[in-house]
Amino acid sequence: MRFKFINHARNIWERACSLMPRIDQLWFKYTYMEEVLGHFDNARVIFKAWMSWKPLENGWNAFIKFEERHGDL
Repeated sequence: MRFKFINHARNIWERACSLMPRIDQLWFKYTYMEEVLGHFDNARVIFKAWMSWKPLENGWNAFIKFEERHGDL
């Protein structure tokens, strides 16, 4: 990500989240990366994939805060 290899970073986050879906920190960092890049639709897709795993309260709160920041309640 630091050297602008965005697709490579996406591939790594996607693989990490698919191999270890119960580790919330991976999902947080993946959605944060997409949000920083300005790809809010991609972040929303990632959040919805994460919510299918029924995460703990922190995950749901992060999704709610994301939607509030971008005005899509």
